[in-house]
Amino acid sequence: MPMKLYAHPDNYKTKKALVAAKFVGLEIEVPKGGGAETGKIPVLETAQGCIFSSTAIARYISRISRPMGLYGQNLIEGGMIDSWVEFCANELEVPLCTWVLPLMGVFQEVPEATALAKEDVKRALTVLDKHLLHNTYMVGHTVTLADISICCALVDAMKLVFDDQFRKQFGNLMRWFDLCLAQPEFKSIVGDVKFSGKAGAKEAAPKKEAAPKKEAAAKKEAAPKKEAKEAAPKKEAAAKKGAAAPKKDAAPKKEAKKDEEPAPPTPEELEKMKKDKLKKVKKEGGKRGVEIEGAADMGGLQFFCCSVDLPEGDVELLKTSMEAMNEKSDPTEEERKGGSGHIGKTIFSAGTEQLAVCAYVPPEKQGELNCKEWLQATLANFGGEVVESGAAMCVGRVKTDADKGVFPLKIREPMILEANNFLRKKGLFPDNDDDDDDECVFGDDDFPSM
Repeated sequence: MPMKLYAHPDNYKTKKALVAAKFVGLEIEVPKGGGAETGKIPVLETAQGCIFSSTAIARYISRISRPMGLYGQNLIEGGMIDSWVEFCANELEVPLCTWVLPLMGVFQEVPEATALAKEDVKRALTVLDKHLLHNTYMVGHTVTLADISICCALVDAMKLVFDDQFRKQFGNLMRWFDLCLAQPEFKSIVGDVKFSGKAGAKEAAPKKEAAPKKEAAAKKEAAPKKEAKEAAPKKEAAAKKGAAAPKKDAAPKKEAKKDEEPAPPTPEELEKMKKDKLKKVKKEGGKRGVEIEGAADMGGLQFFCCSVDLPEGDVELLKTSMEAMNEKSDPTEEERKGGSGHIGKTIFSAGTEQLAVCAYVPPEKQGELNCKEWLQATLANFGGEVVESGAAMCVGRVKTDADKGVFPLKIREPMILEANNFLRKKGLFPDNDDDDDDECVFGDDDFPSM
C-alpha cells in the first residue's frame, strides 16, 4: 500500500519529497484536493503514523534506503547534508520566495523587500558556486538530499527571474543544476525547465506611462529652440573634425602594438616553471598523505581512494604526488608530510585532455590485493588503459572523448566509487549495508583544508 502525501502538487517542497521517493524506489500517492481536507499540509501518511513539515518528510524518505545514500555514507556526510539543507531553507528559500512569489501572484510585491531579497539570493548562490567549483555534488560523489533540496528550490527562479546574464555569474552552479536535472528521478518529477530569457521583462511593464498631452504640446513649441541650439554644436563638431584630422597619423602605432606578440618563455623560464610546479605537486601530495593517514587510522581503513588537483591529469606528476604521500613522516617537523606508505591507495587527477589514475598497494598487503587488477577494474567501464604497471604501483588514464560524453571531471567521482566497489568485493572496504554506524567511509569532502 503506497504512502499518501497531502500537499500542493506544484509546490517545490512537494517535489523535493517526490524526487527523494523516486531515488529510494518508494511509491507515494498525492491525493487531489487532499490539502483542503486535512488543513495543515504537507503531511505524509504512513502505516505507522503521520509526518508533517516538508523537511521532516524529505529526511524520512531519504533515510529509508541506506544503500542509496541520500543521507550520506557515514556520519560526517550526514552532518554535511543537514548543514546544506538548513542553508537552503534559511539562506536561499526565504529571499527566493520574496523575489519569485509576487510574480506567481501569491502576494503583492514590496519593491524594497524585493531589492534586498535579490542581494541575499546573489550571496547565497555565490556560496554554492564556490563550493561546486571543486565538487560535482553538494556532498560526496552522488546525489543526496542536499542536492535535491537546493535544486528543487531553484526551479521556479530559473524559470521566472534568473535571466541569461544573471546565470552567467554562476557557471559551476549551472553545471551542477543541469547535471541534477539530467537524472531520470529529477526529470520524472520536475520535468523540463525552460530558463528565463529576460528576468526584468515582467518587472519593467508597470513603468510604461502615457505622457500628458499638455507636455507634448509644450515639446512641439520648444522644437524650434532645439533646432537653433543643435545648429551651433554641429558647426563646432565640424571644426573639431578638421582639427582632429592630423591625429590619423597615429593609427599605425596602434596597429603595431596589436601585431606585437609576447615573447615565448626562455629555456631557463620553462625550467623554473617546471620546478615550481613539481614543488607544488609534492607539497599537495605530502599534505594529503598526512590527512589520509589520520582519516584511515580513525576509520580503521587499510585502503583509500581520493583525488588531487595539481597534477592536472599528468601521469608523471600524479606518480610524484603518490610518492610524496608515501614518504616517511618525520614527527619532529613543524609541518608533517607523507606518512601514508602503509595504506593502499588509488588517486585520481583530472585535466582537460585526460583523467590520470595511480594505484598503490604496499608490499605487506600485496597478498590481499593485486595492484594491476585493482587499476584495471577501476578503468574497465570507462574505456581507460594501463600505461605503466608494477607490483606496488600502477598508472593508467582515461582520455577525453567529447563524442562519447567522456570528460575527466564528469567521470572522476564514478571511478572513485568503482575503485571502492572492487575493494568491497574483496572484503577490504566497509560495506554500506553494515549496521554499525561507527564504521566510517571517508572521501574528499572529509578534507576541508584541501
